[in-house]
Amino acid sequence: MSDTNRSGGNGGLEEAEVVVVGAGPVGLLLGCELARRGVDVRLFDAKAAGTPTGARGRGLTPRSLEVLDDLGVADAVYARGRRNPATLLYDGARVVREVDPGTDPANEPTPDSPHRCSYVELPQQATEAILTERLAEAGARVESGWTLTGLDARPGHATAVVEADGAVRRVRAGYVVGCDGGHSTVRGLAGIGFRGETWESEHYITGCVELDGLDPDRLHVWPDPGAGIVALSRQRELGLWVFFAAVAPDAGGELPPPTAATLRRIFDQRCGLPGVAFGATSATSTWRPNIRMAERFRAGRVLLAGDAAHVHSPSGGQGMNTGIQDAYNLGWKLAHVLRGAPEALLDSYQAERLPVAAGLLASTTRRHRAFHREGGSGERTAAVGNTIAATDTYGDTTQLSIGYRGGPLARELGGPADPAAGDRAPDAPCERPGGGPVRLFDLFRGVHLTLLLFGGAAAPASVPPGGLLRVVPVLGPGEAPRLDAVVDTGGHAHRAYGATGPAAVLVRPDGHIGLTAPDGRHPGLADYLALTVPRAVRA
Repeated sequence: MSDTNRSGGNGGLEEAEVVVVGAGPVGLLLGCELARRGVDVRLFDAKAAGTPTGARGRGLTPRSLEVLDDLGVADAVYARGRRNPATLLYDGARVVREVDPGTDPANEPTPDSPHRCSYVELPQQATEAILTERLAEAGARVESGWTLTGLDARPGHATAVVEADGAVRRVRAGYVVGCDGGHSTVRGLAGIGFRGETWESEHYITGCVELDGLDPDRLHVWPDPGAGIVALSRQRELGLWVFFAAVAPDAGGELPPPTAATLRRIFDQRCGLPGVAFGATSATSTWRPNIRMAERFRAGRVLLAGDAAHVHSPSGGQGMNTGIQDAYNLGWKLAHVLRGAPEALLDSYQAERLPVAAGLLASTTRRHRAFHREGGSGERTAAVGNTIAATDTYGDTTQLSIGYRGGPLARELGGPADPAAGDRAPDAPCERPGGGPVRLFDLFRGVHLTLLLFGGAAAPASVPPGGLLRVVPVLGPGEAPRLDAVVDTGGHAHRAYGATGPAAVLVRPDGHIGLTAPDGRHPGLADYLALTVPRAVRA
Protein backbone atom coordinates (compact mmCIF):
# COMPACT_ATOMS: atom_id res chain seq x y z
CA MET A 1 0.00 0.00 0.00
CA SER A 2 1.59 3.29 -1.07
CA ASP A 3 1.69 6.29 1.21
CA THR A 4 -0.04 8.28 -1.54
CA ASN A 5 -3.07 6.02 -1.59
CA ARG A 6 -3.16 5.87 2.19
CA SER A 7 -3.27 9.66 2.40
CA GLY A 8 -5.91 10.14 -0.28
CA GLY A 9 -3.85 10.66 -3.43
CA ASN A 10 -6.02 8.21 -5.36
CA GLY A 11 -8.57 10.78 -6.51
CA GLY A 12 -9.31 11.70 -2.90
CA LEU A 13 -9.96 8.07 -2.00
CA GLU A 14 -7.84 6.78 0.85
CA GLU A 15 -7.13 3.08 1.15
CA ALA A 16 -6.52 0.63 3.96
CA GLU A 17 -6.93 -3.07 4.55
CA VAL A 18 -9.27 -2.65 7.53
CA VAL A 19 -11.20 0.31 8.90
CA VAL A 20 -12.19 0.06 12.57
CA VAL A 21 -14.91 2.46 13.69
CA GLY A 22 -14.78 3.15 17.43
CA ALA A 23 -11.66 3.29 19.59
CA GLY A 24 -12.83 2.12 22.97
CA PRO A 25 -11.22 -1.00 24.45
CA VAL A 26 -12.79 -3.25 21.78
CA GLY A 27 -11.65 -1.21 18.78
CA LEU A 28 -8.22 -0.64 20.30
CA LEU A 29 -7.75 -4.34 21.02
CA LEU A 30 -8.74 -5.20 17.47
CA GLY A 31 -6.41 -2.53 16.13
CA CYS A 32 -3.53 -3.98 18.15
CA GLU A 33 -4.26 -7.50 16.92
CA LEU A 34 -4.30 -6.39 13.29
CA ALA A 35 -1.36 -4.00 13.46
CA ARG A 36 0.98 -6.49 15.09
CA ARG A 37 0.22 -8.83 12.18
CA GLY A 38 1.24 -6.20 9.66
CA VAL A 39 -2.29 -5.25 8.57
CA ASP A 40 -2.82 -1.67 7.37
CA VAL A 41 -5.58 -0.71 9.83
CA ARG A 42 -7.20 2.69 10.28
CA LEU A 43 -9.06 3.49 13.51
CA PHE A 44 -11.59 6.33 13.59
CA ASP A 45 -13.34 7.57 16.70
CA ALA A 46 -15.98 10.29 16.94
CA LYS A 47 -14.74 11.42 20.36
CA ALA A 48 -11.97 13.94 20.77
CA ALA A 49 -8.68 12.49 21.97
CA GLY A 50 -8.53 12.11 25.74
CA THR A 51 -12.29 12.31 26.30
CA PRO A 52 -12.97 10.89 29.81
CA THR A 53 -15.09 7.74 29.96
CA GLY A 54 -16.13 8.34 33.57
CA ALA A 55 -17.93 5.47 35.26
CA ARG A 56 -17.80 2.95 32.42
CA GLY A 57 -15.99 -0.40 32.13
CA ARG A 58 -14.32 -0.65 35.54
CA GLY A 59 -13.38 -4.33 35.77
CA LEU A 60 -11.21 -6.79 33.83
CA THR A 61 -11.89 -10.53 34.11
CA PRO A 62 -9.17 -13.19 34.34
CA ARG A 63 -9.79 -14.22 30.73
CA SER A 64 -9.40 -10.64 29.53
CA LEU A 65 -6.18 -10.44 31.55
CA GLU A 66 -4.92 -13.45 29.61
CA VAL A 67 -5.71 -11.62 26.38
CA LEU A 68 -3.82 -8.56 27.58
CA ASP A 69 -0.94 -10.81 28.68
CA ASP A 70 -0.67 -12.04 25.09
CA LEU A 71 -0.38 -8.42 23.97
CA GLY A 72 2.35 -7.84 26.55
CA VAL A 73 0.45 -5.28 28.64
CA ALA A 74 -0.75 -7.30 31.64
CA ASP A 75 1.98 -5.85 33.87
CA ALA A 76 0.81 -2.33 33.03
CA VAL A 77 -2.74 -3.30 34.00
CA TYR A 78 -1.63 -4.72 37.35
CA ALA A 79 0.51 -1.66 38.04
CA ARG A 80 -2.49 0.65 37.64
CA GLY A 81 -5.38 -1.59 38.73
CA ARG A 82 -6.60 -3.21 41.93
CA ARG A 83 -6.82 -6.99 42.10
CA ASN A 84 -9.54 -8.78 44.12
CA PRO A 85 -11.09 -5.59 45.53
CA ALA A 86 -12.98 -6.06 48.80
CA THR A 87 -16.56 -4.91 49.33
CA LEU A 88 -18.74 -3.88 52.27
CA LEU A 89 -22.46 -4.67 51.96
CA TYR A 90 -24.81 -2.56 54.09
CA ASP A 91 -28.30 -2.37 55.47
CA GLY A 92 -28.52 1.36 56.14
CA ALA A 93 -25.57 2.36 58.31
CA ARG A 94 -24.89 -1.24 59.37
CA VAL A 95 -22.40 -3.52 57.59
CA VAL A 96 -24.08 -6.88 57.06
CA ARG A 97 -21.37 -8.64 55.05
CA GLU A 98 -17.76 -8.10 54.07
CA VAL A 99 -16.59 -9.78 50.89
CA ASP A 100 -12.84 -10.09 50.41
CA PRO A 101 -12.19 -12.23 47.31
CA GLY A 102 -8.47 -12.22 48.03
CA THR A 103 -8.96 -14.48 51.06
CA ASP A 104 -10.50 -17.24 48.91
CA PRO A 105 -7.89 -19.62 47.42
CA ALA A 106 -10.17 -19.95 44.38
CA ASN A 107 -9.23 -16.36 43.50
CA GLU A 108 -5.50 -16.93 43.60
CA PRO A 109 -3.29 -17.80 40.60
CA THR A 110 -2.83 -21.46 39.76
CA PRO A 111 -0.37 -23.19 37.42
CA ASP A 112 -2.96 -23.35 34.64
CA SER A 113 -4.54 -19.92 35.35
CA PRO A 114 -1.84 -17.38 36.32
CA HIS A 115 -4.29 -14.46 36.20
CA ARG A 116 -7.05 -16.07 38.23
CA CYS A 117 -8.79 -13.62 40.56
CA SER A 118 -12.29 -12.22 41.06
CA TYR A 119 -11.42 -9.30 38.75
CA VAL A 120 -9.03 -6.37 38.44
CA GLU A 121 -10.63 -2.99 39.00
CA LEU A 122 -9.39 -0.42 36.48
CA PRO A 123 -11.32 2.42 34.81
CA GLN A 124 -11.98 2.04 31.12
CA GLN A 125 -9.98 5.13 30.23
CA ALA A 126 -6.88 3.58 31.84
CA THR A 127 -7.40 0.39 29.82
CA GLU A 128 -7.76 2.57 26.73
CA ALA A 129 -4.55 4.44 27.54
CA ILE A 130 -2.62 1.18 27.90
CA LEU A 131 -3.99 -0.19 24.63
CA THR A 132 -3.40 3.11 22.80
CA GLU A 133 0.27 2.93 23.76
CA ARG A 134 0.46 -0.69 22.60
CA LEU A 135 -1.25 0.27 19.33
CA ALA A 136 1.39 2.93 18.70
CA GLU A 137 4.14 0.37 19.35
CA ALA A 138 2.57 -1.79 16.64
CA GLY A 139 2.65 1.13 14.20
CA ALA A 140 -0.96 2.35 14.18
CA ARG A 141 -2.88 5.20 15.80
CA VAL A 142 -6.38 6.48 16.48
CA GLU A 143 -7.75 9.29 14.31
CA SER A 144 -9.97 11.09 16.80
CA GLY A 145 -12.87 13.44 16.11
CA TRP A 146 -13.94 11.68 12.88
CA THR A 147 -17.58 10.58 12.69
CA LEU A 148 -18.77 7.85 10.34
CA THR A 149 -21.51 9.26 8.06
CA GLY A 150 -21.57 6.78 5.18
CA LEU A 151 -20.81 3.16 4.37
CA ASP A 152 -20.83 1.51 0.94
CA ALA A 153 -20.22 -2.23 1.21
CA ARG A 154 -19.68 -4.18 -2.01
CA PRO A 155 -18.55 -7.75 -2.77
CA GLY A 156 -14.85 -6.83 -3.02
CA HIS A 157 -14.50 -3.94 -0.58
CA ALA A 158 -16.24 -1.45 1.69
CA THR A 159 -15.88 2.33 1.66
CA ALA A 160 -16.29 4.32 4.87
CA VAL A 161 -17.12 8.04 4.78
CA VAL A 162 -15.94 10.00 7.82
CA GLU A 163 -16.40 13.69 8.60
CA ALA A 164 -14.89 16.20 11.01
CA ASP A 165 -15.28 19.99 11.14
CA GLY A 166 -16.68 20.12 7.61
CA ALA A 167 -13.97 17.92 6.11
CA VAL A 168 -15.05 14.70 4.39
CA ARG A 169 -12.84 11.67 3.76
CA ARG A 170 -13.57 8.41 1.96
CA VAL A 171 -11.56 5.35 2.95
CA ARG A 172 -11.82 2.14 0.94
CA ALA A 173 -10.88 -1.05 2.78
CA GLY A 174 -11.15 -4.78 2.51
CA TYR A 175 -13.32 -4.80 5.64
CA VAL A 176 -15.01 -2.34 7.98
CA VAL A 177 -15.53 -3.36 11.61
CA GLY A 178 -18.02 -1.60 13.85
CA CYS A 179 -16.77 -1.29 17.42
CA ASP A 180 -18.85 1.84 17.91
CA GLY A 181 -21.12 0.85 20.77
CA GLY A 182 -24.76 0.11 21.34
CA HIS A 183 -25.93 2.92 19.07
CA SER A 184 -23.61 1.67 16.33
CA THR A 185 -23.67 3.69 13.13
CA VAL A 186 -21.90 0.86 11.33
CA ARG A 187 -24.65 -1.56 12.29
CA GLY A 188 -27.35 0.86 11.17
CA LEU A 189 -25.74 1.67 7.83
CA ALA A 190 -25.14 -2.04 7.17
CA GLY A 191 -28.84 -2.73 7.75
CA ILE A 192 -28.21 -5.28 10.51
CA GLY A 193 -31.13 -5.65 12.90
CA PHE A 194 -30.66 -5.24 16.65
CA ARG A 195 -33.38 -7.29 18.26
CA GLY A 196 -34.27 -7.30 21.93
CA GLU A 197 -35.94 -5.10 24.47
CA THR A 198 -35.54 -2.01 26.61
CA TRP A 199 -36.68 -2.29 30.23
CA GLU A 200 -38.78 0.87 30.17
CA SER A 201 -39.77 0.69 33.83
CA GLU A 202 -36.21 0.62 35.21
CA HIS A 203 -33.95 3.66 35.49
CA TYR A 204 -30.44 4.10 36.88
CA ILE A 205 -28.11 6.99 37.52
CA THR A 206 -24.32 6.80 37.31
CA GLY A 207 -21.62 9.40 37.65
CA CYS A 208 -18.32 10.40 39.18
CA VAL A 209 -18.25 12.35 42.43
CA GLU A 210 -15.75 13.87 44.83
CA LEU A 211 -16.39 12.26 48.21
CA ASP A 212 -14.90 11.94 51.69
CA GLY A 213 -15.82 9.71 54.61
CA LEU A 214 -15.78 6.20 53.10
CA ASP A 215 -12.95 3.68 53.11
CA PRO A 216 -11.36 4.18 49.65
CA ASP A 217 -9.94 0.66 49.58
CA ARG A 218 -13.36 -1.01 49.51
CA LEU A 219 -16.46 -0.97 47.38
CA HIS A 220 -19.60 0.01 49.27
CA VAL A 221 -22.98 -1.47 48.28
CA TRP A 222 -26.51 -1.06 49.65
CA PRO A 223 -28.72 -3.74 48.01
CA ASP A 224 -31.98 -2.13 49.21
CA PRO A 225 -34.96 -4.23 48.01
CA GLY A 226 -37.30 -1.30 48.45
CA ALA A 227 -35.82 1.76 46.78
CA GLY A 228 -33.13 -0.10 44.83
CA ILE A 229 -29.39 -0.66 44.88
CA VAL A 230 -26.78 2.02 45.64
CA ALA A 231 -23.07 1.40 45.05
CA LEU A 232 -19.92 3.51 45.47
CA SER A 233 -16.34 2.66 44.53
CA ARG A 234 -13.28 4.87 44.43
CA GLN A 235 -11.28 4.82 41.22
CA ARG A 236 -7.66 5.61 41.97
CA GLU A 237 -6.90 6.48 38.35
CA LEU A 238 -9.67 9.07 38.32
CA GLY A 239 -9.24 10.35 41.87
CA LEU A 240 -13.03 10.14 42.08
CA TRP A 241 -15.78 7.87 43.33
CA VAL A 242 -18.18 6.16 40.93
CA PHE A 243 -21.79 6.38 42.08
CA PHE A 244 -24.48 3.96 40.87
CA ALA A 245 -28.10 3.85 41.97
CA ALA A 246 -31.55 2.81 40.88
CA VAL A 247 -33.93 5.77 40.53
CA ALA A 248 -37.62 6.22 39.84
CA PRO A 249 -39.59 8.99 38.13
CA ASP A 250 -41.66 11.37 40.24
CA ALA A 251 -45.45 11.67 40.13
CA GLY A 252 -45.15 13.69 36.95
CA GLY A 253 -43.02 11.06 35.25
CA GLU A 254 -39.81 13.07 35.49
CA LEU A 255 -36.51 11.46 36.48
CA PRO A 256 -34.31 13.22 39.04
CA PRO A 257 -31.62 15.36 37.41
CA PRO A 258 -28.13 13.80 37.49
CA THR A 259 -26.68 16.43 39.83
CA ALA A 260 -24.62 16.47 43.01
CA ALA A 261 -27.77 17.32 44.98
CA THR A 262 -29.54 14.25 43.59
CA LEU A 263 -26.67 11.93 44.51
CA ARG A 264 -26.49 13.44 47.99
CA ARG A 265 -30.24 13.03 48.49
CA ILE A 266 -30.21 9.39 47.33
CA PHE A 267 -27.33 8.61 49.66
CA ASP A 268 -28.97 10.29 52.66
CA GLN A 269 -32.34 8.63 52.10
CA ARG A 270 -31.18 5.09 51.37
CA CYS A 271 -27.82 4.70 53.05
CA GLY A 272 -27.99 6.89 56.15
CA LEU A 273 -24.27 6.58 56.81
CA PRO A 274 -23.01 9.60 58.79
CA GLY A 275 -19.84 11.54 58.11
CA VAL A 276 -19.87 11.24 54.30
CA ALA A 277 -19.31 14.52 52.40
CA PHE A 278 -20.18 14.91 48.71
CA GLY A 279 -18.41 17.32 46.37
CA ALA A 280 -18.59 18.07 42.66
CA THR A 281 -19.95 15.54 40.18
CA SER A 282 -19.00 14.79 36.58
CA ALA A 283 -19.92 12.41 33.76
CA THR A 284 -23.38 11.79 35.26
CA SER A 285 -26.22 10.24 33.28
CA THR A 286 -29.49 8.37 33.66
CA TRP A 287 -30.22 5.28 31.57
CA ARG A 288 -32.37 2.19 31.14
CA PRO A 289 -31.13 -1.37 30.59
CA ASN A 290 -31.15 -2.62 27.01
CA ILE A 291 -30.95 -6.31 26.21
CA ARG A 292 -30.29 -6.66 22.50
CA MET A 293 -28.19 -8.64 20.05
CA ALA A 294 -27.39 -8.11 16.39
CA GLU A 295 -29.13 -10.50 14.02
CA ARG A 296 -25.74 -11.33 12.60
CA PHE A 297 -22.17 -10.31 13.36
CA ARG A 298 -21.09 -10.23 9.71
CA ALA A 299 -22.69 -8.85 6.57
CA GLY A 300 -20.20 -9.39 3.75
CA ARG A 301 -17.40 -6.89 4.19
CA VAL A 302 -18.85 -5.44 7.41
CA LEU A 303 -18.40 -6.98 10.87
CA LEU A 304 -19.52 -6.04 14.38
CA ALA A 305 -17.85 -6.49 17.77
CA GLY A 306 -18.55 -5.49 21.36
CA ASP A 307 -21.61 -3.39 22.20
CA ALA A 308 -22.24 -2.87 18.49
CA ALA A 309 -23.10 -6.58 18.42
CA HIS A 310 -24.65 -7.11 21.87
CA VAL A 311 -25.79 -5.05 24.87
CA HIS A 312 -27.11 -6.22 28.21
CA SER A 313 -27.42 -5.39 31.89
CA PRO A 314 -24.08 -4.33 33.41
CA SER A 315 -24.66 -6.67 36.38
CA GLY A 316 -21.51 -8.76 36.71
CA GLY A 317 -19.23 -6.51 34.64
CA GLN A 318 -19.15 -8.71 31.55
CA GLY A 319 -19.78 -6.28 28.68
CA MET A 320 -16.40 -4.68 27.97
CA ASN A 321 -14.69 -8.00 28.64
CA THR A 322 -16.87 -9.88 26.17
CA GLY A 323 -16.14 -7.20 23.58
CA ILE A 324 -12.40 -7.54 24.19
CA GLN A 325 -12.73 -11.26 23.57
CA ASP A 326 -14.80 -10.63 20.42
CA ALA A 327 -11.90 -8.59 19.07
CA TYR A 328 -9.36 -11.21 20.12
CA ASN A 329 -11.31 -13.91 18.27
CA LEU A 330 -11.75 -11.75 15.19
CA GLY A 331 -8.32 -10.15 14.83
CA TRP A 332 -6.21 -13.13 13.81
CA LYS A 333 -8.93 -14.51 11.53
CA LEU A 334 -9.33 -11.21 9.70
CA ALA A 335 -5.57 -10.85 9.28
CA HIS A 336 -5.18 -14.40 7.94
CA VAL A 337 -8.06 -14.03 5.47
CA LEU A 338 -6.52 -10.80 4.17
CA ARG A 339 -3.34 -12.81 3.52
CA GLY A 340 -5.11 -15.61 1.67
CA ALA A 341 -6.79 -17.91 4.20
CA PRO A 342 -10.27 -19.11 3.14
CA GLU A 343 -13.30 -16.91 3.85
CA ALA A 344 -14.69 -19.78 5.91
CA LEU A 345 -12.21 -18.81 8.62
CA LEU A 346 -13.84 -15.40 8.92
CA ASP A 347 -17.30 -16.98 8.96
CA SER A 348 -16.25 -18.84 12.11
CA TYR A 349 -16.22 -15.52 14.00
CA GLN A 350 -20.00 -15.33 14.12
CA ALA A 351 -20.36 -19.09 14.58
CA GLU A 352 -18.21 -18.92 17.71
CA ARG A 353 -19.05 -15.56 19.24
CA LEU A 354 -22.79 -15.23 18.65
CA PRO A 355 -23.61 -18.17 20.97
CA VAL A 356 -21.31 -16.64 23.62
CA ALA A 357 -23.20 -13.35 23.34
CA ALA A 358 -26.57 -15.10 23.54
CA GLY A 359 -25.46 -16.89 26.71
CA LEU A 360 -24.19 -13.60 28.11
CA LEU A 361 -27.55 -11.90 27.59
CA ALA A 362 -29.29 -14.76 29.37
CA SER A 363 -26.91 -14.91 32.36
CA THR A 364 -26.72 -11.14 32.90
CA THR A 365 -30.52 -10.91 32.76
CA ARG A 366 -30.84 -13.56 35.48
CA ARG A 367 -28.20 -11.81 37.57
CA HIS A 368 -29.84 -8.42 37.08
CA ARG A 369 -33.15 -9.76 38.33
CA ALA A 370 -31.44 -11.17 41.42
CA PHE A 371 -29.76 -7.80 42.09
CA HIS A 372 -32.69 -5.51 41.39
CA ARG A 373 -36.04 -7.30 41.25
CA GLU A 374 -36.24 -10.50 43.23
CA GLY A 375 -36.03 -11.46 46.89
CA GLY A 376 -35.53 -9.50 50.07
CA SER A 377 -32.47 -7.81 51.49
CA GLY A 378 -30.78 -11.08 52.44
CA GLU A 379 -31.21 -12.62 49.00
CA ARG A 380 -29.98 -9.53 47.22
CA THR A 381 -27.02 -9.18 49.54
CA ALA A 382 -26.08 -12.78 48.82
CA ALA A 383 -26.46 -12.35 45.06
CA VAL A 384 -24.32 -9.20 44.93
CA GLY A 385 -21.71 -10.59 47.32
CA ASN A 386 -21.38 -13.86 45.44
CA THR A 387 -20.85 -12.05 42.14
CA ILE A 388 -18.11 -9.88 43.66
CA ALA A 389 -16.49 -13.00 45.13
CA ALA A 390 -16.62 -14.78 41.73
CA THR A 391 -18.86 -17.50 43.19
CA ASP A 392 -21.81 -16.39 41.07
CA THR A 393 -24.43 -19.02 40.23
CA TYR A 394 -25.69 -17.30 37.05
CA GLY A 395 -22.56 -17.58 34.94
CA ASP A 396 -18.78 -17.76 35.08
CA THR A 397 -17.78 -14.17 35.79
CA THR A 398 -14.08 -15.06 35.34
CA GLN A 399 -14.93 -16.05 31.72
CA LEU A 400 -12.25 -18.74 31.86
CA SER A 401 -14.75 -21.45 30.96
CA ILE A 402 -15.91 -19.83 27.72
CA GLY A 403 -15.10 -22.05 24.76
CA TYR A 404 -16.11 -23.21 21.32
CA ARG A 405 -16.64 -26.96 21.61
CA GLY A 406 -18.47 -28.32 18.59
CA GLY A 407 -17.70 -25.18 16.56
CA PRO A 408 -16.29 -25.02 13.05
CA LEU A 409 -12.69 -24.72 14.27
CA ALA A 410 -12.84 -27.48 16.91
CA ARG A 411 -11.39 -30.80 15.66
CA GLU A 412 -11.01 -33.84 17.90
CA LEU A 413 -8.99 -36.47 16.07
CA GLY A 414 -8.07 -38.87 18.82
CA GLY A 415 -6.02 -36.79 21.25
CA PRO A 416 -6.81 -35.89 24.87
CA ALA A 417 -10.51 -35.51 25.66
CA ASP A 418 -10.29 -32.94 28.46
CA PRO A 419 -9.63 -30.17 27.74
CA ALA A 420 -11.31 -30.67 24.38
CA ALA A 421 -10.96 -28.90 21.08
CA GLY A 422 -12.57 -25.47 21.43
CA ASP A 423 -11.70 -25.08 25.11
CA ARG A 424 -9.41 -22.40 26.49
CA ALA A 425 -5.79 -23.60 26.40
CA PRO A 426 -4.38 -23.73 29.96
CA ASP A 427 -1.03 -22.40 31.04
CA ALA A 428 1.66 -24.43 32.84
CA PRO A 429 5.10 -23.68 34.30
CA CYS A 430 7.95 -25.56 32.59
CA GLU A 431 11.70 -25.28 32.20
CA ARG A 432 13.96 -24.85 29.22
CA PRO A 433 16.35 -27.77 28.60
CA GLY A 434 19.33 -25.61 29.50
CA GLY A 435 17.65 -24.30 32.63
CA GLY A 436 15.45 -21.35 33.34
CA PRO A 437 11.68 -21.11 33.75
CA VAL A 438 9.25 -20.73 30.88
CA ARG A 439 5.47 -20.86 30.84
CA LEU A 440 3.29 -22.22 28.07
CA PHE A 441 1.71 -18.77 27.86
CA ASP A 442 5.19 -17.41 27.06
CA LEU A 443 5.35 -19.81 24.14
CA PHE A 444 1.83 -18.94 22.95
CA ARG A 445 2.47 -15.19 23.08
CA GLY A 446 2.54 -13.68 19.60
CA VAL A 447 0.80 -14.10 16.26
CA HIS A 448 1.39 -17.82 15.65
CA LEU A 449 -0.38 -21.12 16.26
CA THR A 450 1.40 -23.49 18.67
CA LEU A 451 1.56 -27.27 18.36
CA LEU A 452 2.28 -28.99 21.68
CA LEU A 453 3.65 -32.54 21.40
CA PHE A 454 3.41 -34.81 24.45
CA GLY A 455 4.76 -38.27 25.13
CA GLY A 456 7.15 -38.40 22.19
CA ALA A 457 4.42 -37.74 19.64
CA ALA A 458 5.84 -37.35 16.13
CA ALA A 459 6.30 -33.84 14.78
CA PRO A 460 4.82 -32.80 11.42
CA ALA A 461 6.85 -33.83 8.40
CA SER A 462 6.99 -30.17 7.40
CA VAL A 463 6.12 -26.84 9.00
CA PRO A 464 4.65 -23.90 7.07
CA PRO A 465 7.20 -21.14 6.51
CA GLY A 466 6.69 -17.67 7.89
CA GLY A 467 6.71 -18.47 11.60
CA LEU A 468 2.94 -18.93 11.94
CA LEU A 469 3.29 -22.42 13.45
CA ARG A 470 5.53 -23.09 16.45
CA VAL A 471 6.13 -26.74 17.32
CA VAL A 472 6.94 -27.36 20.99
CA PRO A 473 7.69 -30.86 22.35
CA VAL A 474 6.72 -31.02 26.04
CA LEU A 475 8.97 -33.50 27.81
CA GLY A 476 8.40 -35.37 31.03
CA PRO A 477 11.16 -35.28 33.67
CA GLY A 478 12.64 -38.60 32.53
CA GLU A 479 12.71 -37.93 28.80
CA ALA A 480 15.93 -37.19 26.94
CA PRO A 481 16.43 -33.41 26.65
CA ARG A 482 16.03 -31.63 23.33
CA LEU A 483 16.95 -28.06 22.52
CA ASP A 484 13.61 -27.40 20.82
CA ALA A 485 11.57 -28.68 23.78
CA VAL A 486 10.44 -27.63 27.24
CA VAL A 487 10.54 -29.84 30.31
CA ASP A 488 7.39 -30.28 32.37
CA THR A 489 9.30 -30.74 35.61
CA GLY A 490 6.24 -30.50 37.85
CA GLY A 491 3.88 -32.43 35.60
CA HIS A 492 1.57 -29.41 35.36
CA ALA A 493 1.41 -29.32 31.56
CA HIS A 494 0.63 -33.04 31.23
CA ARG A 495 -2.12 -32.77 33.85
CA ALA A 496 -3.56 -29.57 32.42
CA TYR A 497 -3.86 -31.15 28.96
CA GLY A 498 -4.83 -34.64 30.09
CA ALA A 499 -1.79 -36.09 28.30
CA THR A 500 -1.05 -39.62 29.49
CA GLY A 501 0.64 -40.80 26.28
CA PRO A 502 1.58 -39.52 22.84
CA ALA A 503 -0.63 -36.58 21.93
CA ALA A 504 -0.66 -33.44 19.79
CA VAL A 505 -2.57 -30.31 20.81
CA LEU A 506 -2.82 -27.36 18.42
CA VAL A 507 -3.40 -24.00 20.14
CA ARG A 508 -4.90 -21.17 18.11
CA PRO A 509 -3.50 -17.61 18.21
CA ASP A 510 -6.40 -16.60 20.49
CA GLY A 511 -5.49 -19.18 23.12
CA HIS A 512 -8.14 -21.80 22.38
CA ILE A 513 -7.46 -25.42 21.46
CA GLY A 514 -8.11 -25.93 17.77
CA LEU A 515 -7.24 -29.58 17.34
CA THR A 516 -6.26 -32.65 19.32
CA ALA A 517 -4.67 -35.69 17.63
CA PRO A 518 -2.45 -38.67 18.45
CA ASP A 519 0.58 -36.99 16.83
CA GLY A 520 1.69 -34.17 14.57
CA ARG A 521 1.53 -36.27 11.41
CA HIS A 522 -2.20 -36.87 11.48
CA PRO A 523 -3.59 -35.78 8.08
CA GLY A 524 -6.22 -33.74 9.88
CA LEU A 525 -3.51 -31.30 10.96
CA ALA A 526 -2.70 -30.37 7.37
CA ASP A 527 -6.41 -29.91 6.67
CA TYR A 528 -6.73 -27.64 9.70
CA LEU A 529 -3.74 -25.53 8.67
CA ALA A 530 -5.23 -25.18 5.18
CA LEU A 531 -8.24 -23.52 6.82
CA THR A 532 -6.41 -21.32 9.30
CA VAL A 533 -3.04 -20.38 7.81
CA PRO A 534 -2.75 -17.99 4.83
CA ARG A 535 -1.97 -19.63 1.49
CA ALA A 536 1.04 -17.38 1.02
CA VAL A 537 2.52 -18.85 4.19
CA ARG A 538 1.60 -22.45 3.38
CA ALA A 539 3.18 -22.25 -0.06
